[in-house]
Parts: sequence; C-alpha cells; structure tokens
Amino acid sequence: MQADTARPASRWPGAFLRRLMAAMLTLAALMLACAVAPAQEATQGPIRVTDIAGREVVLPRPAQRIVLGAWVSLDALSLLHPDPVSLLAGWAEGGSNGIQPAILRDKFPAIGKVPVIGRGTLDSISVETVVAQRPDLVVLSQFDAFRYGAGAAAKPPALAQLEAAGIPVVIVDFFLDPLRNTEASLRVLGRLIGREAQAEAFLAFYREHLTAIERRLAAAKPAPTRPSVFLHAFATRPECCFSAGPGTIDGFIRLAGGHNIGVETLTGPVGQLSLEYVLARNPDIYVATGVSGGAAGGFALGPGVSPQRAAEGFATLLKRTDLAALDAVSKRRAFGLWHLFVHTPLHLVAVEALAKWLHPELFETLDPRATLDEINARFLAAPLSGTFWVGPNAAGQP
Repeated sequence: MQADTARPASRWPGAFLRRLMAAMLTLAALMLACAVAPAQEATQGPIRVTDIAGREVVLPRPAQRIVLGAWVSLDALSLLHPDPVSLLAGWAEGGSNGIQPAILRDKFPAIGKVPVIGRGTLDSISVETVVAQRPDLVVLSQFDAFRYGAGAAAKPPALAQLEAAGIPVVIVDFFLDPLRNTEASLRVLGRLIGREAQAEAFLAFYREHLTAIERRLAAAKPAPTRPSVFLHAFATRPECCFSAGPGTIDGFIRLAGGHNIGVETLTGPVGQLSLEYVLARNPDIYVATGVSGGAAGGFALGPGVSPQRAAEGFATLLKRTDLAALDAVSKRRAFGLWHLFVHTPLHLVAVEALAKWLHPELFETLDPRATLDEINARFLAAPLSGTFWVGPNAAGQP
C-alpha cells in the first residue's frame, strides 16, 4: 500500500513543474512580443524615397493602387511584381504603354479593364478621373512631368493639381537619360511597392552586363576606334531623318563604343536631321528603329513580329533611294532595333546588340539573345516574345 501511494506522489511534482515551466515560457514569449512590437512598427513606418527629380515621396505603406503615366513602360513594374496589372488603378494610353496590352493580355487579361485616365501627354490626363480611381501613387516619367528635364519651372498644371489633391506622385526616368537614371528609378519603384529585393536582383544583373561591355572596351589594345552611327528613329516615316540627340539612345551608342552623328547638330534628346547632312556625313553604321504593327510587308520589330517578317520588311526599307546611297547600307553594316527598348530597363539588351554590331571582333561571344532569354526567365512577369533586332542577313542575328 505504501508503495502504491508513493507512485502518484512521486509523479505529481514532475507534471506540475512541466506545466509551470510551459506557462512561464508562454508568458515570456508574450512579454517579448509586446516588447518587440513597437520596435517593428517603428521599423516599418512610412516609406520615404527621393525620386530622380529630387522630390521626397512619402507613403504610409507599399502602394497597391497605381496610376501610370503614358511614358512609363509597364515593363518596369513587370520586372518587380508577378502581376503588375493587379497594381494598376488607371493608366494613360499611348506612349510607351502602347505596346503593353499586346505583351500582357494573354497572361493578364484584366489589362483590358484598366481605366484610361488620358492619352499621351500629361496635359491630356484628367485629374478628376485620376482622383476618382483612389490611387495611392501616381508614377510619371520625367519626360512628361518636366518637359525634357526643364526643371520645376516647367511643371505642368496637372502635376501641381495632383499634388494639391494629396495624391503622392513619383517621377522616374527610363528615357531622357536612361543610363544615369534607370537604377535610381527602378530602386525607388521597388521600395514604393514593397519589392526592394526584386529591384536589387535585376539591377545586379543589369550592372553586371553593362560593366562587362565597358571593361572589354577599356581593356582592348589598341583602343578601338568609335564608328560613326546614324540612328534612324521610326524609319518607316516617309520623311528622313528623325534621330537621337544627347540622352536617350545616344547613351547606348556611346556605351557600346560608337559615336552618334545626331549629337553633332541636335540639342534636344530627339529631333530631325536633314537628309543632306546624313548623306554628307556618310556614317559607318546605320541603325533603323521600328515598332510592331504598320502596313503589311513594312519594316516592323517588336512583340509578335516573326523573324521572317522582320527580315523581309528590313530588306524593303533598305531599298529606299534615300538610304541606298549610304555606304553603311551597301557595305552591309545596316541593322534594325526595336524602338521601345529606349523606354524600358530592358535597354541593356539593345546596348549588347549595338556593341556586337559596332565591334564584331571584340564582342564575338556576346549573346544579346541569351541575355533577353535570361531576363524573360528570371525577371519579367510576362516574357517578351517576338523579334527585337535584325541584321543584314537574318532577323534576330546581331
């Protein structure tokens, strides 16, 4: 009997102690959570960034309803977010956004229901329509908001009205000075939508590829000469010759080791060169830019364009009498490039293609196609599918 009563008496203190210990651990965890919570809230706090125009932008939390200006390619958000269309509370049609429905419609059919708040320039945007969408952020291009970088004195009324309405507006730039502003712009967007890690991952890839080109050019002995380049923008236009001045594609040409003849006469980022000037300058390299769509059989590049169509359209373009007189055409140093590369961080692919065209021996192993394939696989919400460059022999062969 004594032995029987001794057993429960010996077990009872151990069970009690285990329950007591568990209670104490739970209490300690609760106390720790209470102590840490204020610090976590303080860390999360408001999101503060400085955009590329030097303006401070403050959000209470990551943006979930964004209105996108016409000259901010949705590609930038597509690099950061798995469903960029879900972020859109509205957008302006035209501009660099003209090609987005073709790229994203199959994967994100909701793009067809995104409210339109204007078309083209910022002047066309209805501030009342923007306010009605209840956005927590408006994203505008410096091209639109500050007219070729003219500064705050040129601030459009629509921008002032949006700010007066209490709607945060961030200014980014992937067009006017893309090699200078792309990294800062994408980093700001990543922070404002809570996708900083995604922004940094792409920017590491971006910088690695561009730096490789710079280093190879710098290390070449003897130093390579810089071929002169005529960048023929929107080459299907009947009149010649719309081109690039300082900024925009000029930066791509310089980084790739070439000299853009447009900067010799143009003072703005885009402008018209006379045919007489182009013929007299007789550049070493001819690069035409094109977009998808247009007349059947005409020069086209971009989403949905087949290699055959790109090659045939480019061959037809080069038969124009005003272009056939160029040595670059007769010597088969003529190439075509998708024009919308200039509005997106994906322009690093264009820089690689240009480097390969300008210095084929130096960049023999460079593979822009592989770079685009990796971007499609690792970063873009919807792969960029189509033909985006063309050479004198075959489409897609830089």
